[in-house]
Amino acid sequence: MEPGYPKTFKSDGGDLALVPATTEQLDHIGYWWPMKVIRSDDTQDTYGLVFQHGDVEVHGIKLQPVDISETDANKVLIVNRALIAAALPFYLEKQYRGVLLPCAYIKEKTTGLFESGLAFFVGPDAASRYTSRKENLYDDRLGAGATQMIFDMAAATSRASKEIGFPLMTVIGVDLRPRLAIGAIVMDFIVEGPRVIVVKKTFQEGDPVWMLLVEHLVSAGFSTLPHAPMQTVSLPGPLPEDTPRA
Repeated sequence: MEPGYPKTFKSDGGDLALVPATTEQLDHIGYWWPMKVIRSDDTQDTYGLVFQHGDVEVHGIKLQPVDISETDANKVLIVNRALIAAALPFYLEKQYRGVLLPCAYIKEKTTGLFESGLAFFVGPDAASRYTSRKENLYDDRLGAGATQMIFDMAAATSRASKEIGFPLMTVIGVDLRPRLAIGAIVMDFIVEGPRVIVVKKTFQEGDPVWMLLVEHLVSAGFSTLPHAPMQTVSLPGPLPEDTPRA
């Protein structure tokens, strides 16, 4: 076990222990992710999730809500992070392979108001797509099976909203956007096949938002999760031709 692990967080409903993600788990993320995963230059303990090579960006789908004040938008950001945590077991029921990165995002508008919504980035596996849906709106751009993964995660957050009683903002648009056009994203988890991996980079003692997420993770049945702290990374130059999934 690496120094500092397990990282244990105690909640009223039980404890959540984080253990280091394995090399195999990280390799799987890197295989399915549209670009790749690298070790960050600033520390060997942090990984870089590559979102950009030169002018080429990873695209995601954002669920855009109505514009609201900055104060309200930051409250919604917290709620959306909790909804993602509570939605994870519902998404896992679909038994996808590939990777899905569900994020809460916030973006300031030129009006001074803010968007505070959900954004999903995927690296799909066409062979494991769930066959009860026929939609393929985004498959041409994101890969075969991407649309279904995104719709099922959106449905999982809606189900989580009903289960835990947290409101889900009304969606006024579902849009394909490059990562930087979406706004500031918060990465707490990435789902690789049947595994949820915590990618939150740092933990502050007594952080009330993280402890809220822990409560919902424990309530959802999680007691131990792998941890691979990640940050977004942009690399210079064109996308390499040998990138497995661009």
